[in-house]
Amino acid sequence: MKKVISILMAVLVLMFSFAVVANAESTDTNCIYFQVPTASSVAWKNFSNVYCHIWEEGGDGFFSWQSKDEKCTDLGNGYFSYDLSSFEFKEDGKYAVIFSNDNGLQTYDLTLTSDCKGDYVYCNGDTCKNPVDSAKSCAVARWKNNSDKAFPCAREDSEGILNDPDSITGKDVNLNFGSSAGKAVALDEVKIEETTQKPTEKASNNNTTSTQQQRNNSTLYILLAIIAVVVIVAVIVIVVLVSKKRKK
Repeated sequence: MKKVISILMAVLVLMFSFAVVANAESTDTNCIYFQVPTASSVAWKNFSNVYCHIWEEGGDGFFSWQSKDEKCTDLGNGYFSYDLSSFEFKEDGKYAVIFSNDNGLQTYDLTLTSDCKGDYVYCNGDTCKNPVDSAKSCAVARWKNNSDKAFPCAREDSEGILNDPDSITGKDVNLNFGSSAGKAVALDEVKIEETTQKPTEKASNNNTTSTQQQRNNSTLYILLAIIAVVVIVAVIVIVVLVSKKRKK
């Protein structure tokens, strides 16, 4: 009987793990996602919080560095999300993003566009000088699904040397992103140009987001239902085995 119980417990653990991973990898188009660097050269260890700092070219950060408004949501398994639902992107605007933790580590400046919503940021082990302090290095971050549209910034560091991780100079040079130090700037203080998007198009986008969310929820519900069935079957098997043992 012990062997049967052990097998059932192993199945339960595997089912639960699968549910957690599936939920962590589900994407919401109102968010951007970040996978904590794991490569030995840039690995993040012993940290508690992850923050997302966003600013517009030539301007300050929308929020102050590592403020509560920049805190990311921990999804488990090294994944974090940051909600962009309150941000509005100008059609001709240029933005950049940095992820950082409370141990002083951060990613190198990465361009951000509205196409990146729902996408993941990852680090493959490449490093680059910190644009603000050349004595420090940081992990080069890239987009998983938009690497051909949004690149690591081409920026001069504190010594005046151009850093260009993906050799995009002449194609998409971003030398005007400023220090990205950031200060508290309320979103309603940021000048947002009116878009020409029609109400029907907005409704279509909202429906797409809603449909994606419904699919994610449905997947999670199905996994939870499967886990519930396995638990019930396990309980029944254990009860039957115990009853038989008592009769003997």
